[in-house]
Amino acid sequence: MEFLQNMSFGGWAVIVTALLSLIQISPIKIDPWTWLGKEIGRFVNAEVIAKQDAFQKESQEYRKKNDIQIKKINDKIDRIPAETARINILRFGDEIKNHVQHSEEYYNQILADITEYEKYCHAHPDFKNERTVATEKVIRSNYEEHLRNNDFL
Repeated sequence: MEFLQNMSFGGWAVIVTALLSLIQISPIKIDPWTWLGKEIGRFVNAEVIAKQDAFQKESQEYRKKNDIQIKKINDKIDRIPAETARINILRFGDEIKNHVQHSEEYYNQILADITEYEKYCHAHPDFKNERTVATEKVIRSNYEEHLRNNDFL
């Protein structure tokens, strides 16, 4: 007992080190050196870890904002063909009202525009599609009349 009481701090450090090493070597996987190293690393790098966490959070928020902006841009891009088809349909309808003659191919192209426009409107209920309903009826009616009479341009 007296031996243990007279032992200096350095002696105790050697004994603790030897015991921890034996524990680490033992078949039971207790790894005090790794745990101690991690804890010291966390303590030393606490400021860096905090900054990294803040950066990751800021980066995620920035990415979310960008995703929203990209979705808005993609929605606008996806809408362009529908708006172009709507313009073509309305222009074609105005030309019919002004007694402009059209070829069968032109009618077929406008009918394809009508189909694509209707598909887009069905897939996007918030897109205003009532603007071409009457014009589409006029175009289809005229097309059928020209088919019956075989008098396309």
